[in-house]
Amino acid sequence: MITKDTPVEEILQKYDVLIYFLENGVSPFSCAGAFPQSLGKLLEIKKVKDPDAFIDGLNKLIEESTR
Repeated sequence: MITKDTPVEEILQKYDVLIYFLENGVSPFSCAGAFPQSLGKLLEIKKVKDPDAFIDGLNKLIEESTR
């Protein structure tokens, strides 16, 4: 389960979710590659209005893809 504390690099390595990030207007990359901090920090920097909804949607996508 993904939380605000999950590192973005870990998410991108384990799951095929890049399209989810991009469709929701959040690039998970920095100029040096995958964003090197937590998902919560990324969502804060990107000013996502409802970080909990973003994370819930991400977890649902992952759950559906692993069935």
